[in-house]
Amino acid sequence: MSTEGGGYPVVLRLAGRRCVVVGGGEVARRKATGLLAAGARVQVIAPHLHPALLATPEIELCCRSFLPDDLCGAFLVFAASNDRDVNAAVAAAARQQGALVNIADDPEDSDFHLPATLSRGDLLVAISSGGGSPAFAAELRDQLATKLGPEWELFCAVAAALRQKRLTEGEASAYNRAVVSDLFAADLPGLLARQDEATINRLLTQVTGIKMTLADLGIHFGKGTI
Repeated sequence: MSTEGGGYPVVLRLAGRRCVVVGGGEVARRKATGLLAAGARVQVIAPHLHPALLATPEIELCCRSFLPDDLCGAFLVFAASNDRDVNAAVAAAARQQGALVNIADDPEDSDFHLPATLSRGDLLVAISSGGGSPAFAAELRDQLATKLGPEWELFCAVAAALRQKRLTEGEASAYNRAVVSDLFAADLPGLLARQDEATINRLLTQVTGIKMTLADLGIHFGKGTI
């Protein structure tokens, strides 16, 4: 698959979906761990398995060579073995089953690639180089991690809670965008980092036009929150 034209970024909900990783090395371990964290039902297939995989009971392990029927019912497939022929066979079988496949040693022929990600609670920042340089994406992610502290998790929670409040009738998108823009302009992340609750409550009242506090939004500064 050519990278011309870029990709179409999505966030997949994998909870309960069957995802298969073929390969038992470090690359396969990383893929399986990420899938497991997303709530997927993960199966790893390889003759030899990374010790960390063997120590993860939540992952279904098949210590043998890959068979095409292994991909029946799979939603996502990762061809992550150290054998190009095996990876090619996995990709062919995945497409025959209608599953999307990522090929570790052939990104251009993959149906998708994984961006470098940075998470702060429900806030997820994904950085992609189009598969051209994963190292660049990872380095940029690490640079951003130093700038996006835990206060951004709370900012995301505030924005989400305000949206759920449905504080206006009619076109909600423009209203929500304006409120969030005003919170950015008033440096809400800085106020959250300083836990300046009184100022934040005044700001929320100002930008929403009604009396509003963090407590009204169900958000509290717990011990060790930020």
